[in-house]
Amino acid sequence: MVKLIGGVALVRPEESGDVEETVRRILKRHPRVKVILRYWGVEGEFRRPRIKVLWGEVPESIVYREYGVEFELDPASLMFCLGNKFERLRMAATVRGWEVVVDMFAGVGQFSIPIARHARPAKIHSIEINPDAYRFLVKNIERNKVSEIVEPHLGDCREVVEAVGPVADRVLMGYLDNTLSFLPHALRALSEAGGVVHIHSLSVRGREEELAEKVLAAAENLGYAAKLLGWRAVKSYSPSKIHLTLDLFALRR
Repeated sequence: MVKLIGGVALVRPEESGDVEETVRRILKRHPRVKVILRYWGVEGEFRRPRIKVLWGEVPESIVYREYGVEFELDPASLMFCLGNKFERLRMAATVRGWEVVVDMFAGVGQFSIPIARHARPAKIHSIEINPDAYRFLVKNIERNKVSEIVEPHLGDCREVVEAVGPVADRVLMGYLDNTLSFLPHALRALSEAGGVVHIHSLSVRGREEELAEKVLAAAENLGYAAKLLGWRAVKSYSPSKIHLTLDLFALRR
């Protein structure tokens, strides 16, 4: 399966076979493609993609448009998941105008900026540890004219959350690597009135309820009254795993 983003074609590793034939097939269907990359996913703390150039030259940056929002990014060094497209729209439709949002893993702004453009909340604190992603986050805030709403923060979200304080009505945790280890920091970001935490995580297929129970137990063990508002499958991750978002309301006891 081939995915297109801003003139770049991403080929998953399961697309095996002759490279030249793969390139010919893609160019025949998508003649305006600038570069074809084999894409294995992201790795490491900075979520950098593991890629190999099959054809063309990687541009310094590309622009991807989605739901009236423009994202500039470097496709060779930054993560942007097309499979999360509906989830980004859902978040933009869920947030209310009076809310303060903390985006703990902001990337280039893939959740923060659609929320800012469409929901117009009171404030979004967008936190990103990768300096390359942060540079594009700042660019995209300006590109989409949401600087009065989105405040970017460069650093480890665990430290930045402590500095910002308990201000959030809603916290986004768009990260799949041991996400639950960050839950204590997400809960501390909530205001005294409590709020909703959106937890992205991987689950073994058929064991989604076990993950939900684990999340609830973790929040309660940290001293919070918690209620699972729901969960949804974002996308298939592998034959045995699925990417979920769990919506958790929490209030300190």
